[in-house]
Amino acid sequence: IIDDDRDLRDFLQQALLAAGFQVQTADRGAIGLRMLLTEEFHLVLIDINMPEISGPNICRALRKHNSGQSIPVVMITATFHSPEQVAAAKNDYGADDFLLKPFTGEDLQNLLKRVFLQDKNVKDDISKVQPLSDYTIPLQLQQLYREKATGLLHLTQGAAKKIIYIKDGYPIFTRSNVLSECLGRMLVAEGVMTQVDCDQSVEKSKESGRLQGTVLMEQGVLTPEDLQSALVRQVTDKLLSTFAWRSGTCQFVPAKEFKQHVTRIKLTPAALIMQGINRYWTPKQLDEFLYPFNDDYLKQASNPQYRFQDIKLGKRGEAIYQSCLGVKTLGQLLQQHPLARREVQKVLAALMVSEMLERTATPDPITTEDISGEAEIEIIDEKLRHKILNDYQRIMACDYFEVLGLSRQFGSGEARKAYYRLAKEYHPDRFLDSGLSSEMSQKINEMFQYLTQAYTVLSNADSCAGYLDELVNGPKKSIDINQVIEAETAYQQGRAFLKIRRFGAAAKSLQRAIELSPEESEYMTFFAWALFKSAPKKLDIQNQALEVLLASREINPGFDLTHLYLAQVYQSLGKERQAEKSFEMAVQANPGCTEALRELRLINLRREKDPQSKGLFNKFMKKKD
Repeated sequence: IIDDDRDLRDFLQQALLAAGFQVQTADRGAIGLRMLLTEEFHLVLIDINMPEISGPNICRALRKHNSGQSIPVVMITATFHSPEQVAAAKNDYGADDFLLKPFTGEDLQNLLKRVFLQDKNVKDDISKVQPLSDYTIPLQLQQLYREKATGLLHLTQGAAKKIIYIKDGYPIFTRSNVLSECLGRMLVAEGVMTQVDCDQSVEKSKESGRLQGTVLMEQGVLTPEDLQSALVRQVTDKLLSTFAWRSGTCQFVPAKEFKQHVTRIKLTPAALIMQGINRYWTPKQLDEFLYPFNDDYLKQASNPQYRFQDIKLGKRGEAIYQSCLGVKTLGQLLQQHPLARREVQKVLAALMVSEMLERTATPDPITTEDISGEAEIEIIDEKLRHKILNDYQRIMACDYFEVLGLSRQFGSGEARKAYYRLAKEYHPDRFLDSGLSSEMSQKINEMFQYLTQAYTVLSNADSCAGYLDELVNGPKKSIDINQVIEAETAYQQGRAFLKIRRFGAAAKSLQRAIELSPEESEYMTFFAWALFKSAPKKLDIQNQALEVLLASREINPGFDLTHLYLAQVYQSLGKERQAEKSFEMAVQANPGCTEALRELRLINLRREKDPQSKGLFNKFMKKKD
């Protein structure tokens, strides 16, 4: 038990001793964390508002160590947490459950049953293999999105096998053993190249050990931009084609982490569900899926987490969604579009599966203030990066009233209106294809969760009154963001030193940024480059830079400069083959990476002097000239 409230510690200790537990207590976060990392525990209860080190930060630190990843962690708080917020907290910092103050002995008993039964059920579900039916794939994708799950979804149908990589609820990559889904056959089917080109590329790929995409660029069939686009289509289509599977098995295996790839699926789960249904669901499937809900009234979801998903509807689809106001049944909506019935069925089915629509047995109109358009998202650049950090600093430093822009005597409906406006702006789906690093994505998630938490508390009269009393009479919740800002300042300082070639000073600043924010891949990449450039001939410096770049690549394989700098370090170590591969990956990550293209051209020119050389990129580079 980690709590600075002595009375509460004593109560919990006596109750847990009576339940048969051996109990240890700590009144400081640092002391408690040290105990957790050096001794064995089966359960930990932490007050969420501990001084010096907050409860969430204790939990985050615990989860970074192998010994602390499986310990059930319960947060003690006076603030109500909805099931969605509990799930978000588990994803954010690893909390398993919450104990709401004030609580009774019975509440504690129920908590213990919940925690330990849940742990058993999770272990049982990991190995559970489920049969596929007509609707399994889209429903499974939505469930994993709802739970913000990370792991591998294994799918089989006869001899066909696929693995969908899921990260925080988002499908990011697909593997398949279906031959017709290989890159060459897909491009032949699309008319991008001939079967002769395909056969030649396969043969050269086998001879050289290079990827088929690299060979196709060498042949002049694809440009780097064409290859990047084709690879994204390939991994996406591998997933979408499973919507046609009517039988087989599926099994989701949770995982904390897995190897990431340069090529990523760039659609949200809702958009994948929309495209999969549109391409592969038959009229019979649509009729059978929608029939039970024919007399239900449809309205846009009240939960912004689902309501504002980026589903990529067309003009008609958007009009259909905007007409779902809780006053018409599904049957009535279909009757309005007799000439486009199938298209409307597909849109409604996708909206229902993705939980963007809710069903009610009676009319339940939504207010017009809840209806508004979507904001445009900027392409990721330094401007967006600064905006996210500034917004993060502002939002996380506010109390619940301030963050929603409300007075402490706000009127009825004001909280919902303010929350919906902010939820649209900070919904994680809007930033999916913006090139955000994992650290920036985490900040978006934290802001969205904090906004949701603020609305949940303030929209309930009792929890709002309790929170206001805590603000007035108790210590205000303090979220330490100084470390985040200090890290970004050190990063920008390091980048400035790099531009004027003060590599030693740059490495020092960037190392400080990493110490403050160790999971930010861009910090790692630029630190490694500054370190390497500070002493490019020293073997120990070369190896250290290599190690940091490899770690950065694991975190974010889509950052082209990581591959570019890695290639140049490999060159300095005399590892030409690894350097060439890294230059190729830099081009895949960013087809406009001119420095990587130039280096590949030089490699090809050197090979032309060797009569045994095949001339990597020879035809492609000549075509570019």
